[in-house]
Amino acid sequence: MNKNKIGIEMLVLVVLLVSITVIPTVNAQEEDNFTDSEYYLPDYGPSVFEKFKDDLDVIATRGVVPEITDNNEKVKWLDIIETSMRGSKDELEPYMQQYGGPVIGFGINYEGYLFVEFDEKLKDTVNKSTMDKLYNIIEKDAKKMGVSNIPVVFRSSAGQILESRTSTWPNLIGGIRLQGGNKYSTLSFAAKKDSTGKKGFVMAGHAAINAGGIGAAIYQPSTSRQVGTVTYYNCAFADAAWVEANNVVDDIYYQDNDQTKDVASYGDTTKGHTVYKSGISTGLTSGDVVDEYIQMGTLQDQFTATYSSAPGDSGAPVFINGNTVKLVGVHRGRWGDYASFSPMSGVRQDLGITPLIT
Repeated sequence: MNKNKIGIEMLVLVVLLVSITVIPTVNAQEEDNFTDSEYYLPDYGPSVFEKFKDDLDVIATRGVVPEITDNNEKVKWLDIIETSMRGSKDELEPYMQQYGGPVIGFGINYEGYLFVEFDEKLKDTVNKSTMDKLYNIIEKDAKKMGVSNIPVVFRSSAGQILESRTSTWPNLIGGIRLQGGNKYSTLSFAAKKDSTGKKGFVMAGHAAINAGGIGAAIYQPSTSRQVGTVTYYNCAFADAAWVEANNVVDDIYYQDNDQTKDVASYGDTTKGHTVYKSGISTGLTSGDVVDEYIQMGTLQDQFTATYSSAPGDSGAPVFINGNTVKLVGVHRGRWGDYASFSPMSGVRQDLGITPLIT
């Protein structure tokens, strides 16, 4: 992600923006900026189009996917059809929705073909003549690359659907809205219980207590949908509680609208390090760690930082930012002039959990 993640298909919704999909194998504790270059590309051939016979979103296919089983040759083929499609971009754009046409996207697919996507609301108005015109444009540029019978899929889609922190998320991630009782808070992150392996999520301990304590119902995004009950909290080293749930994903909601990031690692941070907080009230904010391992009432070993926050942000994931994120804590509230958060070591010690990572 439906995991609320970007899929491996390369979809262009406004202008052509294509790249070869990479699925890296990484060390679980690496923080960010992965450079591993392993590819997963399926075998190519005419059979690729056979699966579309019963796909109601596919309007028509043209051309033939060539037989290619060698990975290097697959990459070369994708490069050829990418270059070809880029050559067709200017002639295809007048058919885009913003210019009054039915097309909402076009690009290349990792299975070795090009696609043209129509607004599903206009699907019934797309006829053979329209597809012929579009295919002729694409075919002309493909022949310049020495490619005949270039494979193209014409299909329909609802297009981009933006989600927010307050949307209903089928798969739960950090940084989205929770409700317990009559109070809102922010989901911290997905995790698994060390003793049982069961999945769930972390939320603010005081929000769980305010919701009614152990056994209290927790909802997302509001009381129309219960996603679990408060399972456990200790609140000795972390203002954090545990809620068992199967539909959790190792992402955090990064920034409005519809931007998520993978969680790649976790651990404590230290004074002077810049950290980010992603909460439902103030969104994405950042600041520097000021104090570490201080006593706050009954809570031991808490941290403070200069990022901004407000009521409702309680439970928000605190992290070090990069291409992916490293979880470093759970936002608690304000402590004097600063934000306060419980470090990852305290959360894990209190709850006996391990964050899910990509």
